[in-house]
Amino acid sequence: MTGFIVFHLQSTYEEEFYKIVPSKLAKNELKHREDVTDGLEKVGEVLLAVQKGLNKGKAVIKVADE
Repeated sequence: MTGFIVFHLQSTYEEEFYKIVPSKLAKNELKHREDVTDGLEKVGEVLLAVQKGLNKGKAVIKVADE
């Protein structure tokens, strides 16, 4: 089994990454999903959902509006 660790690839692709990715982010060409849950009291539920693979995007716990 092999993990996906990018640190050993950083020197190979870092220059290309910074040429391409920031401009795509600025143009809103890269899309992502977030599963946002309100409240620290739901952390346990969110962690369990991540471990079970039930989330459809990055799991985010919103603890304040600011």
